[in-house]
Amino acid sequence: MNAETKELYVEMLGDFGLSLSGQPVSLGRNAGAKFTSFLQMLILSGENGLPRQDVVDALFADENLANITNSLNNLVYQLRLQLKKAKPSVPCSINKVKSMYYWQADLPVKTDIQTFTQALSEAGDDPEALMAALELYRGDLLPGVQGNPVVDAERERLRNAYLAAVARLTARYEEAKDSEALLALYSNAMHATASVDGDLETSLILALLAAGDSRAALRQYDKALRFYQSQGRGHIPERLLACAPKLTAAGASGEPTSLQNQLLDVVTVDAKESIEEQDGAFYCNYPSFIDAVKLRKRNLPRDPRPVTLMLLTLVDYEGKALKMEKKQVLYSGELSMAIRSALRLGDSYTRHNETSFRVLLPNAD
Repeated sequence: MNAETKELYVEMLGDFGLSLSGQPVSLGRNAGAKFTSFLQMLILSGENGLPRQDVVDALFADENLANITNSLNNLVYQLRLQLKKAKPSVPCSINKVKSMYYWQADLPVKTDIQTFTQALSEAGDDPEALMAALELYRGDLLPGVQGNPVVDAERERLRNAYLAAVARLTARYEEAKDSEALLALYSNAMHATASVDGDLETSLILALLAAGDSRAALRQYDKALRFYQSQGRGHIPERLLACAPKLTAAGASGEPTSLQNQLLDVVTVDAKESIEEQDGAFYCNYPSFIDAVKLRKRNLPRDPRPVTLMLLTLVDYEGKALKMEKKQVLYSGELSMAIRSALRLGDSYTRHNETSFRVLLPNAD
């Protein structure tokens, strides 16, 4: 295949990758280096060019550099070198005109962002075309890149376009009373986007209730609460909390398993946390824990005995945060069981994030 027929395809939705005429391009072991972020910013900027100050703000903001010009020149050099050494190599040029950087590949370039946005614009309100366009959105833009203003702004724009299309398709499915299609739509959207305000979780819960699957709705409700709990967020979206009475009503409408038993099954047994019948401290979800703290605070004037609130965090032998997900899951599970078994029946605790727990100790100084 000659150079004229080759095409460079760039994936940035959900993950980052380059392929040359179908063959994956390997950038070596330093794929997480600054030159990769620089390349991503150049691709996102396209023909408009990338301002020099954007590069400085995104990649060198936390560094005390005596000569920023040399650092930028070295960044350009490293990117050119890595693209040349890549297997297969990527023929391109990186030019600087005044205070703007431009990246020009010496062959046709296509990105999954272009494919998605074009399909979305051509879909209009046709349900099948809209669904096909939404399936091209495999995930948020470069989810592993956080704190880069250029990437963050583009990520928000694309996510908003995706969610707007989900809303348009929702209206069509609701009009047709197609509950199965709604469930598929919300499930896919939950996997594709990072949860930001509880709307998708709430929509999925309500769709499950409308379909008569209250148990699955309850599991999704618990999963949503766990998300906010793992993020250490005290505020739960009002629309999400408003699902609780509907779940209670569904549980009381003649289901073979009571809502209380379902809650114990979903919230505690599945997570291998403590339940009421077990000895030791009581594990509760984050919103319940916050309510327990507020209640203790309100009761202090009548019961002045001391109350201790603790935060326990797992670290490695050097005192650094655990980064590996497998270690987080393994050791946080062991810490949870240790907290439960070591404390009293009247004590309670909850998960603060992946490696931390909050503990409430009444009558203990």
